[in-house]
Amino acid sequence: MEWLKEILKGLENSEDLEKKITGGIGKNFVAREDFNTLNTTKKKLEGDIVSLKADLENGNDFKKKFEDLEKKIADEKAEADRKAKEDAEEADFQNRFNGVVGENKWRDELTGKAVYGEFKAALKDEGNKGKGDSEILEALTKDKDYYVNPNKPKDMTPMGRTDFSKVTREQFGRMSYKERVSLFNENKELYESLSTE
Repeated sequence: MEWLKEILKGLENSEDLEKKITGGIGKNFVAREDFNTLNTTKKKLEGDIVSLKADLENGNDFKKKFEDLEKKIADEKAEADRKAKEDAEEADFQNRFNGVVGENKWRDELTGKAVYGEFKAALKDEGNKGKGDSEILEALTKDKDYYVNPNKPKDMTPMGRTDFSKVTREQFGRMSYKERVSLFNENKELYESLSTE
């Protein structure tokens, strides 16, 4: 408090006056530095209060967001459970279908998928309760050309005009009477060589 000493300089009892004034200032007045520090702290605390009030209001918003998130998680879990159940059901249908089809081969992939779709629908149909899988598939494929024919004819002589110049002894042995007459009329030498051997 150098400024006070400067003011009181030259007065009687200046030291007593300085002590009394300094004591009074400490009790009743606040120094500018202390005032500025306290004022800055007060403003900071007021800002903190405003911020806390905003956080409290946002806390209610946070609570709603948390509840929404919990609901979303529950919905996603329910969807995942539903999907898992559908996948298990689909795998069961596919295993049953493959078990009934067995070694048979479909004439094409599209036919296999179409029959599988019909098979699944038939299994879900109340009218088919009590029927076996084989019985249901038999009803779906009966009198239909869905499977590859395992008994394909081999080396059949083509119908119509035939090139008899390349007939082997084996082919000659499988020829019908009508084909042999045609060979005789078109290539008599070959006919005689194949028929005498």
